[in-house]
Amino acid sequence: MNPFDHARSSARVHGGRWQDYHPIHAWFDATKAAHCHFTHRALRHHHEGIAEAVTVFGDTITNADGAEIEVRAIAVQHIEEDCSYLPSAADWLDDFDTPDWLHVPMPDAEHLSRTSARRFGGEETDYLPLHRWFLETASWANTPAHLIFRHHAFGIYEAEHRFGPAIDNGASGAPTRVVAEQHVRTMLGRMPAAPDFLRRLKGQRWMLQATSPALVGLT
Repeated sequence: MNPFDHARSSARVHGGRWQDYHPIHAWFDATKAAHCHFTHRALRHHHEGIAEAVTVFGDTITNADGAEIEVRAIAVQHIEEDCSYLPSAADWLDDFDTPDWLHVPMPDAEHLSRTSARRFGGEETDYLPLHRWFLETASWANTPAHLIFRHHAFGIYEAEHRFGPAIDNGASGAPTRVVAEQHVRTMLGRMPAAPDFLRRLKGQRWMLQATSPALVGLT
């Protein structure tokens, strides 16, 4: 299903108009711009992606009927309509074909922040939130493959959206995109596109059992 049909499905369940829900569903499917294949869902279609959606949109939205609807409920609906169950991020990594350029051990956020401060000016603490954001996916999956979720060109775009165009370092500011690129290159020695990771996922039936609009009562 596309974001429009997901949004119509939300309106059918919760009331209001489809426009009330479309931004959330469009956010989940924005990863399709990075990889036009069902494995694009690996970046946000999981429990951890639901938590990210709540961070972006807040706990609730108010629909056109004046009702408060939980963002989590909308997110769960989206994923369950696209997959046969609600996966974790780690579920997407089953039998992942690990590339030889996925290095271990890896530097931590504090080390990366010190490097950024030396290169761009300011204090280590100016850069720590960005580097921690990139690396927090280590809690999603206990494998170096957790880097699949943010360490690529699409993740850099996502970081810029999250942290703004520049990081305040007490001077003229450091471009978020440049700092993020340095982070990814330090971790991987290269700048991969999201498909460089996603094409290494092993396709499984549950990943592409998308519901048709007719099955949820839409015409």
